[in-house]
Amino acid sequence: MGNNHLENLLFYKNIYLEPVMQVYNSLVRNSEYSTDSHHKVGVHEIHHYAENVHSPEVDKLYQDDAVWIISSSFIIFTMHSGFGLLESGSVSAKDEVNIMVKNVVDVVFGGLSYWSCGFGFSYGDYEPWRNPYIGFGKFFYDPTRDYGTRESINQEGWSYASFLFQLSLATTASTIVSGAVAERAKLKSYILLGCIVILIQALPAHWVWDKEGVFYKKGVVDFAGCSAVHMVGGIIGLIATVYLKPRRNRFNEDSVHQMSSPTNALLGTFLLWWGWFGINAGSVWGITGGRWRLGARAAVATIMASIGGGATAITISFVKTKKLQVNFLINGILSSIVSITAICAVSRPWHALVIGSISSVFSIAVLPLLERLHIDDPVGIVPIHLTSSIWGMIAVGIFCEEDKYLTSATNNMSGLLYSWSFELLGVQLLCTATILIYSAATGFLALFLISKSPLGLRVTDYEEQIGADVIEHGLAGTNVARYFFIITASENSKNLTKKSLFQPNREKIFNSRTFQTVTKAITKWKMLAKKKSRQKRMEAAKQKRQEEQETYAQTNGAAMANGNGTPNGNGNVLHHRNNATNSNGTGPPKRNSGPAFNNQVAPLPVNSTVTTARNAPSTARRADSTAIEMENPLPPPEEAGPSTSSAVPRRSSEGSRPPTGEASTSSKPGSAASRKSISITSSASTVTATALSTTAPDSRPSTGSATSIVSKRSKNSTLGKFIRAPAPRALSPPMDNPPNPPPPEV
Repeated sequence: MGNNHLENLLFYKNIYLEPVMQVYNSLVRNSEYSTDSHHKVGVHEIHHYAENVHSPEVDKLYQDDAVWIISSSFIIFTMHSGFGLLESGSVSAKDEVNIMVKNVVDVVFGGLSYWSCGFGFSYGDYEPWRNPYIGFGKFFYDPTRDYGTRESINQEGWSYASFLFQLSLATTASTIVSGAVAERAKLKSYILLGCIVILIQALPAHWVWDKEGVFYKKGVVDFAGCSAVHMVGGIIGLIATVYLKPRRNRFNEDSVHQMSSPTNALLGTFLLWWGWFGINAGSVWGITGGRWRLGARAAVATIMASIGGGATAITISFVKTKKLQVNFLINGILSSIVSITAICAVSRPWHALVIGSISSVFSIAVLPLLERLHIDDPVGIVPIHLTSSIWGMIAVGIFCEEDKYLTSATNNMSGLLYSWSFELLGVQLLCTATILIYSAATGFLALFLISKSPLGLRVTDYEEQIGADVIEHGLAGTNVARYFFIITASENSKNLTKKSLFQPNREKIFNSRTFQTVTKAITKWKMLAKKKSRQKRMEAAKQKRQEEQETYAQTNGAAMANGNGTPNGNGNVLHHRNNATNSNGTGPPKRNSGPAFNNQVAPLPVNSTVTTARNAPSTARRADSTAIEMENPLPPPEEAGPSTSSAVPRRSSEGSRPPTGEASTSSKPGSAASRKSISITSSASTVTATALSTTAPDSRPSTGSATSIVSKRSKNSTLGKFIRAPAPRALSPPMDNPPNPPPPEV
C-alpha cells in the first residue's frame, strides 16, 4: 500500500506540479510579469497571461481558461431572451412583439458591428497608432489570420474565446437602449442606432480593460462592465427617452401605466438573474493561476447582492403601498446585481448585501423623480442600469479590498474602509464622470443625426396608436385582437368621449376623427386575413348553385316527358291520388272526429326531421334549415276559396284528436296562440318537402291552404320521417275586440 501511494504522488507530481512550476518560473523570470511589475497574473486579459511561455504543459492552462469563458459566454447569451421577456412584459400589448424583435436585431446587427469595427476600437494593438484612448487594428477580426504559426496555436484558440465573451458583453449595451425607446422608435432607425451604440461602447471598454487604456493605467476597478457596459447603455437610454419625448398622453391625469404581462416580466427577470452569474463569474477570465477562487467569490457576491436588493424592495413596497408591487421587486433585484458587477470578484458577502440593498433604495427612490420630470421610461432603464452603475462604481472606492494572493486583481489598491485613502475612490469618480459625459454627448449626436435623416427616428402619432406590431410586422390577426375600445358619455355634454384602451395601458385618448381612423385601420387588417378564404368559399358556392340548376333542368324535363306527374317547381314530382271518400264512393271525404286541422306530408328524405319552432334546436338557425311561420290565421270557411290541398296527396290524421271545443278558442292576431311554426332541418338529405293544410269541420269541404317548401341538396331522394306537431287551435279571422269564446260544440 505504501509503495502504491508513493507512486501515485510521483505520478501527480510529474503530470500537474512540474508543468505548473515551469510556467510559474517562466513568468517570474519574465520582466513583464515580475513581482515589481504592475502587470502580474491579470484578471481581465485579452491576451493570456502565459502567452510568452511555449511548452506542451501550457496547453492545459489555455484549455481550462478557454472552456471557462466560453461557457460563461453561452450563459450571457441567454440574457437576451431575458431582456426581451422583461421588455415585452413591461410595454403595452400592441408593441410586445416589436420589442422582442429589437432584441434579436441587437444580436444580429450589433454583432456585425462589433466584429467589423467594435472589437478593433476596444482592443486593437497596431503599434504605430496605439494610444490610451482608442484601439486600432483587428478590424473584421480573424484570429487565424493573426496567429497562423504552430507556436501560436494556443493563443489563436484563446483569441476566439475572448472575442466571443466580449461580443456577448457589448451587445448587452445596445439591448439596454431598446427598452428606453420602446413604443416610439422606428425599427429601421433602431437598427442603425444599435450599431452606433456598439461603436460608442467600444471606447470605454478600451479605457477600462485594455492594458494601454487611460483608466486601466490609473488603477480603475471594474470586473464585469459596471461602467463600460451598463453605464454606457443607461445614459444613452436616458438621453434617448428624453429626446423622443413621452409616449402619447403618457402623463395625462387619467393615464395609468401598467405592464401588459407581469408574468413575462418576472420570467425575464429570472433569466437575467441567471445570466448575470455568467457575466460576473466569467469576468475573472479563467480558473487557473488562482482565479477560480475569484470566480467563486463573484458568484456568491451576485446572489447575496440580489438577496439584499430583493428584500429591501419588498419591504419598501409593503410599507409604501401595502402591496408587493411587481415593478418594485424587479427594479430592486436587477439594480442590485448591476451595482455589484464592478467589485464582484473581491467582494465579501456582507459587502454585496449592503451594496445591493442601497442600490435597491436608489432604484425605487428615482421613480417619483422620473414621473415628476415627465421622463417616460417604460422598462426601467434609468433605475436599473444608470443609477445602479453609478453607485456600483462609487461602492468600489469604499468597499474594495486588496486580494491576499492576486494583488493585481485590484491593481494593488484598496477602498476607503481598508486603506483610509481616497485615491481609488477618486479614480472611480473620474472614470464615472468621463464615461457619462462621453456617452451622453455621442448618444445625443447619434439620435439627432438619425432623426434628421430620411429614415426619421420616432413613429408618427397614427403609428404609435395602432402599435408597432401591426405597422412593422403586420400581426393583425393576433395582437390587434387584444385591443378594445370604451365609449363613455360626459355628464355636461351630449358628445361622446372615445377612449382607446390598449390593454392594459389606459393611456391613449382619441378624438372622434382619430378614433374612426384607428377603428377602420384595425378592421382592415383583420379582414384582409379572411378575405382570400372568403372569396374561395363564395366561388365554391356559386359553382355548386350552377350544378344544382343544371340538375333541376334535367329532372324537370324528364318528369314532363314521362307525363306521370306534375313538377313542383324544384325538379321533384309530387304524385297525385284521389281523396279518400265515403264507403259508398260519393260525397265529401270522410273525416274523423278530431279538430279541423290535418297535416299533409309529401315525400321526405331519410334523415329529415320536422319539429315545432319552440322545440327546435339551435341548429335551426343554420343555413341548411328552413322555418315556416304562419303570422295570420286562415280565413273562415265562408270566405275561403276552394281547397288547394289537392296539389299534395292528403292523409288523414291517425289517432284521436281532442274535442273540437278545446281547439276552437280564438286568439289575438299575432299572438303566440295564433302562430304556428314548423322547422325543417336536413342533415344529409337530397330533397325535402312538407305541406301544412287546415280543413274545415266535417260538414264543409276543406278550405285550408297548403304550403310546400322544398329544399334541394343533391340528386338522390329518399323518404323521411314526420314528427307530428302538437294539436293547434282552430284558426279564426282577426278581430279588433274578440268576443268571449263560444261554447264547445256537441
